[in-house]
Amino acid sequence: MSSLKRKCPFSSTSPQQFKTHITLKEAAKLNNDLLREMMDKTRNLLVEGQQGYWNSNSPAPTAAAVVQTTSPLQCFSCKSGDPSRSCYHCARYSCTPCSRVCVGCEEVFCSLCSLLNYDTPQTREFCLSCVA
Repeated sequence: MSSLKRKCPFSSTSPQQFKTHITLKEAAKLNNDLLREMMDKTRNLLVEGQQGYWNSNSPAPTAAAVVQTTSPLQCFSCKSGDPSRSCYHCARYSCTPCSRVCVGCEEVFCSLCSLLNYDTPQTREFCLSCVA
């Protein structure tokens, strides 16, 4: 038995190994002037966007307007206007049907900060801390 490896059937310059498409970014790596031009164009677009944002005719909202539009006194899940509890973990307001009481620590949690466990015939509710 010979321990020689067989030769590669392809030539050393196989066209399958050549890249056929060169992006503008790759071409800019080879040409510093093109790279500088791309950076200047990007910077100018960012500056124009920032100036357009700050020079817009719409006034900034006042603190009172923000408070009126984002009232925390509604359930985050069903959007009812009758929240009775806040989550012990994230402080979101939730109504009685949307809130859950953890079996382990007996604190009130929202549906995002608690899990339902179906291992027993009765559904049990656990907070994320007690599950771990």
